[in-house]
Amino acid sequence: MPNAQEVGRRLKEVRKEQGMTLKQVAVGSGMSPTHISEIERGKTSPTVGALHKIAGALGKETAYFVEDKPLPKVSVVKKEDREDVFLPGMGDTFINAKALTQGIPAGRISVSLVEQDSGGEMKLERHEGEEALIMLHGEAVATVGSEEYNVRNGDCLHYSGRLDCTIRFTGSGKNKALWVKVLPGAIRW
Repeated sequence: MPNAQEVGRRLKEVRKEQGMTLKQVAVGSGMSPTHISEIERGKTSPTVGALHKIAGALGKETAYFVEDKPLPKVSVVKKEDREDVFLPGMGDTFINAKALTQGIPAGRISVSLVEQDSGGEMKLERHEGEEALIMLHGEAVATVGSEEYNVRNGDCLHYSGRLDCTIRFTGSGKNKALWVKVLPGAIRW
């Protein structure tokens, strides 16, 4: 977690980018301009509650100000720079995939490219949020809750992350799909 000076620097940067005065942030957060100024200058550490109020006044997620390292506002992952990720398979197995996203401040979306032979199976963990599987090539059978869905080239399966889900790749040769996970919380641009 960043120190008080870094949190303050990030707050001030966002405030300035949005053309807001200390008084405007104070009105939006219900805090005094003096206290916000002290936080911005790193003279005091904000409580979680105070940081949440200030972030709300600035239209940002609280996490933006406390992520370990500042992330870029725009993330580009070049094809040759894609990192390997391991998605949960059945039992002790994993599905190999490539990460297509690296993250932005308070980011909620991760996208992976899955390339899997027929018979490979993903067992996805429940979570708050949403998921989607877009078949680029091949076929899959997805069991979401107690229902089974056939997903073919060009199809998109979109469902609540609160449901149990397994995906079994059934197309011959290499099956290729995009797997998208969206975590809860408002996405604020």
